[in-house]
Parts: sequence; C-alpha cells; structure tokens
Amino acid sequence: MGASGASTQLIFFISAIIVSSVVVATASRSVFDLSNGIDDRSEIVKDQLSTEIEIINDPTAVPNDPVLIYVKNVGRSSLNQNLTTVMLDGVAVSGATMTLTGSQTSYWEPTSVLTVSINQDLASGDHTVTVTTENGASDQFDFRI
Repeated sequence: MGASGASTQLIFFISAIIVSSVVVATASRSVFDLSNGIDDRSEIVKDQLSTEIEIINDPTAVPNDPVLIYVKNVGRSSLNQNLTTVMLDGVAVSGATMTLTGSQTSYWEPTSVLTVSINQDLASGDHTVTVTTENGASDQFDFRI
C-alpha cells in the first residue's frame, strides 16, 4: 500500500495545486478589474472637482435679441465648448452660438471666457439661464429684461 498511498497523495497534491491556481487567477482578475474601475472613477471625480464655471454678466444689463451670456472658466480643467449645455427658462437651447475669447486653442481653457449667443427675443420680465459643462459643473444666472 506504500506506493499506492503515495500515488494517491501525489494526485491529490497536484489537484490541489491546479484548483488553487485557478482560484488565484480568477481572484486576481477580479481585483484587477476592481482596481481599474476605481482608477477610472477617481479620474472622473478629479475632473469634476477641478471644473468650475461662473456666469459673469451684469444682471441689470443683459443684451436681448440676441441674448448674450458670458461664462468664465474659473476652474483648473480645459473644457470642450461643444459639450456645453445651455438652458434658458428651463428649456434646452439648441441653436446657441459659442465663441471663445482669451484662448488660443479650440478648447475652453482656464481663465478664458465663452460668449453664448442665443438668437431669441425675450419678453419683458424675469429669466433664468443655466450653463452646464461636460463634467456636470454648472452655474445659473437670473436676469430681467
């Protein structure tokens, strides 16, 4: 029974090594995926925290037809002006023209100003404009015509 017992133990030992290798490979893949997910999420949060905008219009002197809104990038991130959303009185504006001043590139750099021109004649009264960036940073501005 000596050789037979040793053979059985060797087979069990090799089986245990194979099973543990499979478990380690599966667990390491899961840990790797989890680590990548955390890295991606932390990058998104970093971008959100470093993005800040401010509407710098004088609320008593907003030009009408077209409505001109001046938005300054006061954060630390460069932004894509084409991914900026503008809402006027709670309605998304689809035909707004956006022009950059103070930037040498097509990106909305920190400290540069984005001029939003909305071709709409507003009625007299109170209005609200909201500008939102690609990272979710936004600013709201109330004005009267």
